[in-house]
Amino acid sequence: MDPLATVLVLVAALLAAVIVGRPLMAGRSEREDMARSTRIADLEAAKAARYREIREAEMDYRTGKLSEPDWKAIDRELRAEAMEVLRRLDALGAEPGAAPEPTGGAAPEAPAEPAAAPPGEPVAVEPAAGPVRERQDQA
Repeated sequence: MDPLATVLVLVAALLAAVIVGRPLMAGRSEREDMARSTRIADLEAAKAARYREIREAEMDYRTGKLSEPDWKAIDRELRAEAMEVLRRLDALGAEPGAAPEPTGGAAPEAPAEPAAAPPGEPVAVEPAAGPVRERQDQA
């Protein structure tokens, strides 16, 4: 066999291998990206849950449902868990707040309420926002 023909056959085989293998390699990259996105979304959800639990524990303390030592222990544990979630997000290289939009029609979380006064202190009450309608009794 002619050496030129051998080289042409090898080049054609290499070209065919590249053409066939390229979609297979792209599929693996897409799967890896999807898995990474899923891990980031899971960690973002865990982060939001820890933040919510921290706020709820503080509210329970402020309303007298938790003693100060219990609240401090719970708060310390929840903050440690939140820090671990943040470290894992950093390890994945996630951008802050770059979580994918929640699915399933979940409503965005309401902004945090201002902290209530400690037990035993008076609480200021603000009037409700919006127009107030007077009730008219009809006989």
